[in-house]
Amino acid sequence: MSCMPEKIPMEKVKIRMLRNVRPDFLFGMVSGKPGTILRCGMEYQGTTNKNGAISGICDNGEKLGVKPGEFEFVEAPEWVLKIWNKNA
Repeated sequence: MSCMPEKIPMEKVKIRMLRNVRPDFLFGMVSGKPGTILRCGMEYQGTTNKNGAISGICDNGEKLGVKPGEFEFVEAPEWVLKIWNKNA
């Protein structure tokens, strides 16, 4: 039995960044639009997929995936927190 709901409702995810996160460099070029950054100490709305992966929404509207240690949860659905606590 899975702890994930069958359908992922649009639930609030809010994260606080513990370090700056920028897009990866691909072939010597930055991917993403100018201003695509999640800044340390700032709080951002986020999104999740059915597996509990988290992306922060930058000020310019772009999404950036975040890894453990780069952020902390401010607000998240219980099923997402269970996934992250199990993998901690």
